[in-house]
Amino acid sequence: QGSEVTALYGTPGLNLFATAGFGPVRGELAAANGRAFAVSDGRLFEVDLAGTVTSRGSLDSSAGLVTMADNGFQLGICDGDKVYIFTYATNVFEKVTDSDLPSAGGIDFVNGYFVINENNSGKFYISALYNGLSWGALDFASAESSPDNLTRAVSFVGQLGLFGANTLEIWRNTGDSVFPFSRISGATPIGCTAPKTIRSIDTSQFWV
Repeated sequence: QGSEVTALYGTPGLNLFATAGFGPVRGELAAANGRAFAVSDGRLFEVDLAGTVTSRGSLDSSAGLVTMADNGFQLGICDGDKVYIFTYATNVFEKVTDSDLPSAGGIDFVNGYFVINENNSGKFYISALYNGLSWGALDFASAESSPDNLTRAVSFVGQLGLFGANTLEIWRNTGDSVFPFSRISGATPIGCTAPKTIRSIDTSQFWV
């Protein structure tokens, strides 16, 4: 019903490159070291340049989207509850069993740290520096501007973005030895109702 005529065309010429698991594909990530990974059903797969698929390990869950992040040495995966780490040097995939890590809604990587948001809470936690297998009981902070729970903690144009349902706070890495992140004054009164839509493109951030 617009003022201009628009047509939608199919995309011919696509060929099957690789098949990973039985689907659905729950998340994909191209790591900075050139390796590529996909989570399909309940397993993590690596896909090489020839389309060869290698199973790297199993998750506890087999449905729902996952979030994935890369710290240069490890791949971090969160299925909305548990966190898993794949170490590039050893090809070992394991679930994080550190008792200091709470139920996690999502994972990202910011300034040397994996970051997760605790489910049903305003808290976010950071891993040890470049080590997603180690989490400290005191290595957390809370979003302060609004009482709404965090829906995601993400890398936000070089800073740390804390999304609630109704607000967005920006934190920066100050290098403090006790806790490296602190809030930049103020908050944006626009939150995110669909946290897995948050994406960085170039120097911009997009979300629903």
